[in-house]
Amino acid sequence: MSTSLYKTCLLRHITFSPRCYRSSLPRVLVSRASNSFVSSHQPTTRHFSVSSPANMSGLTPVYTKEACPPAGPYSQAIKAAGIVFCAGQIPADKNGNLVEGTIAQKTEACVNNVRAILAEAGSEIAKVVKVSVFLSDMSHFAEMNGEYEKWFTHKPARTCVAAKQLPKGVDVEIEVMALQ
Repeated sequence: MSTSLYKTCLLRHITFSPRCYRSSLPRVLVSRASNSFVSSHQPTTRHFSVSSPANMSGLTPVYTKEACPPAGPYSQAIKAAGIVFCAGQIPADKNGNLVEGTIAQKTEACVNNVRAILAEAGSEIAKVVKVSVFLSDMSHFAEMNGEYEKWFTHKPARTCVAAKQLPKGVDVEIEVMALQ
């Protein structure tokens, strides 16, 4: 769907979800000459996917007291469709106290939180398929990487970026996606 078509749909209060937008296209035609909508009926609000508890029955929040508690209104992880989506973990103990020390020690603390959450979700580090690492400065990359490769020996896909500021002023944060 083109950006202009999408914006026009939003203005007309028509929303599409990926699974049903194709079936909705015949109802709304785009005139290439005028780039305007031609419709066989008056525009109505159509909601094809709604975030409600009834529609979210396939989502299972994960929480363990063995990992750092969430710093905001989110779950430590969500299980959906056989995948565990773990929220970013910072170097803090299970009481929420920040871990001091080297980047390697902070990375290990992040990984320990991830391990505890994955265990609660019925998964493990060996089932991790994607890792995102956030660093306060890319100068920490080598030290973080040295600790990282001790834990992720199966080499899952990974992204590593420097962020201007991480939660609570930490130097490293790690989030993962894993199979159950």
